[in-house]
Amino acid sequence: MNTKPPKIVVIGAGSAIFGLGALSTIIQHPAMRGAQLALCDINAEGLAVIRQLAESMNRAWHAEMTISASTERRELLPEADFVLVSIQVGQREAVWESDWRIPLRHGLRQPYAENGGPGSFAHTARNLPLILAIARDMEALCPDAYYLNLVNPLIRLTTAVHRHSKIKVVGLCHQLLWGYTMAAAVLAERWGIAVPEGFHVHTDADNMPAFLSVAQEAVKRLEIKAGGINHFSWVYEIRDKHTGEDLYPELRERWLKQYRRDFEPLSRAIFEIYGLMPTAGDSHLCEYLAWVSDPVAQPWKKYELKLQSWEGNRRRRAYRGKLARDIVAGRVDVDSLRDLSRHGMLDEGIPEMVAAAHYDRETPHPQLNIPNRGYITNLPADAIVEVPGAVSGAGFLGDACPPLPAPIAELCRRELALSELYVEAALTGDRELALQALLLDPMVRDIDAGRAMLEELLAANAQWLPQFG
Repeated sequence: MNTKPPKIVVIGAGSAIFGLGALSTIIQHPAMRGAQLALCDINAEGLAVIRQLAESMNRAWHAEMTISASTERRELLPEADFVLVSIQVGQREAVWESDWRIPLRHGLRQPYAENGGPGSFAHTARNLPLILAIARDMEALCPDAYYLNLVNPLIRLTTAVHRHSKIKVVGLCHQLLWGYTMAAAVLAERWGIAVPEGFHVHTDADNMPAFLSVAQEAVKRLEIKAGGINHFSWVYEIRDKHTGEDLYPELRERWLKQYRRDFEPLSRAIFEIYGLMPTAGDSHLCEYLAWVSDPVAQPWKKYELKLQSWEGNRRRRAYRGKLARDIVAGRVDVDSLRDLSRHGMLDEGIPEMVAAAHYDRETPHPQLNIPNRGYITNLPADAIVEVPGAVSGAGFLGDACPPLPAPIAELCRRELALSELYVEAALTGDRELALQALLLDPMVRDIDAGRAMLEELLAANAQWLPQFG
């Protein structure tokens, strides 16, 4: 067990989207008192603001941390215990929108274009070289540190670090909260939870205030266990947090027979067909399915599949950037950041995990993306699966989950196999393998269209894809 406080390196700290919330939870957590916090970002201006903000929180909250910052990660990595990575190659909203519009020109309307579909190939290929370069630097400078990856496509990039480095990697995601929130909305009458009219759980910056109002009530009252893969996990147990009562029968009855039919209709249909509740909400669930992009049936209308709001994300980025500058300038009290929900931010549970691993304080965690060590017996061994588990001095270990129903397991296996191919193609710059992988994607239905999408995606992203030179 360690007695010396941990050293935490945050790569991508200058991001107004990620940095504010992550640093707030780390700096105000009592177990992080005295830690070394090293902040890295290639945007020197944004990094300077975030460093000043971190120093303000450190002073105001008596965290007694040592805070450093650099645009060069190799200056910060020596002696790191945890390396928290939240980066994007290319301006996030611009490249994401491009990943959606390019396939659209070739007849494919992706519903989301981040973790599945051709857009996810571009996401993977852009980010993978940097994700692995960080791992290589860690091998040289802090080989025993944990790599905590928050970058999408989470399965693919976590797979890349696991397969192609010696670094211990864990993928972190908060999407299970969407499962909690859907269940709480359906069961709201049981506890008198106020649910806004027309409520949905779309992953959209403008929807976050309404979403969080229900999500906060959900985690007080529910305990959910789910297993599968990231953004495609499945509830196998749902209980009243205080009484232990099994709520699955009531949830199934209410959602499938009594509740609003327009509430997350794709999740509802999948729940009805496969018998288990999916956790991600329609926005992410749709990314791995073959039935969401047919131009004749137009399922995006039938299921009300909403696109990512790139403009909403830009407004959120601008708001948080201004908030950081206002706090640094003294125009807003730093204590404004103690409660993240007031600013539409989520608590990722990072300091709790760091404390559990560093100080050997075993702590349960509901959602770990880690290599499959028999946790889900009918998914491939060593693939990155998403399971509940516990964090301690022994590491990030999963709980044994029930085997997935055979059709769900097959959907997950297909995505895991596709992820392995995408990683290999993005790592090697093999265009032939990239095309072969793209044609396995459930959204791609035509060879010529698939080839044209690939070539245009590679051309549009050429500045970030030297491996495909």
